[in-house]
Amino acid sequence: MNTPAETADGIVLASYGRGALVLAGDEQFHCSLTGRKLRLVCGDRIGWRQMPSANGPAVVSVAPRRNVIERIDARGRAEAVAANIGRLAIVVAPEPQPDWYLIDRYWAAARQQDIETLLIPNKRDLGLDALQAELEVYRGLGLPCLEIAAHSGAGIDELARALAGGATLLVGQSGVGKSSIVNALAPEAAAQTAALTRDDEGRHTTTTARWYRLAQDAAIVDAPGVRDFAPPAHLMRAAERGFVEIHAIGVGCRFNDCRHFDEPGCCVQTAVAAGKISARRYESYRRLARLYEDLAPP
Repeated sequence: MNTPAETADGIVLASYGRGALVLAGDEQFHCSLTGRKLRLVCGDRIGWRQMPSANGPAVVSVAPRRNVIERIDARGRAEAVAANIGRLAIVVAPEPQPDWYLIDRYWAAARQQDIETLLIPNKRDLGLDALQAELEVYRGLGLPCLEIAAHSGAGIDELARALAGGATLLVGQSGVGKSSIVNALAPEAAAQTAALTRDDEGRHTTTTARWYRLAQDAAIVDAPGVRDFAPPAHLMRAAERGFVEIHAIGVGCRFNDCRHFDEPGCCVQTAVAAGKISARRYESYRRLARLYEDLAPP
């Protein structure tokens, strides 16, 4: 450990209240936080040092974030999930039944910050036929899909290669097998897993985002399973830019501020009617856009 006068660099592996689990070199340890205004999130690069008054190491500074994945909380406020992410991996499975609107919103959040995104259909041993129609839509829009079965190990080697370099944030509904993927990629993590409940609603097995090292230059962050997600409304035109097909076709609309709802001369509505844009994806866009309108100040 460092002397009280020295400050060293570290990475936040997990943040909890007024404390954090920190990685410095190959050593993990718990740190307290100095100052009431200091707020940390998984993936933060921090400075820490020994603080005799705090009876141990303490975080004293946070480096500027390269990016941050945020969600809207119950009050409509932005809440950070993880920072300094190089890739977003969205996990889906045949059980629980996929929420495609949730997947759209995660992808929209990543696109807002130009974060590379990967869709991971898990549990292929259960059969992914029912998912293929929607998966083909995403593939057609340029979102890579990598089918795996975490429990059997099928596709895990290929996934490990896809996640090489940088930190990957693993997100998705509760019960889709994110923790099982973490265990398959980093067995020493010993992440908790749980079976689905009887009503096929996944229950939470992770309560805070947690960083696991895969290699010297690669890591995976297991985020808590969710039932809903929306990127914060302060991201400019999040609803449109997050939907690649709507953003591309929308530039031809009659009005520059077209919402693509019921305005005349809307190229997006014409494309939906012609089957060039998925009707479900269009409805997903409308739901997110309306959410932002509801949250907008009067």
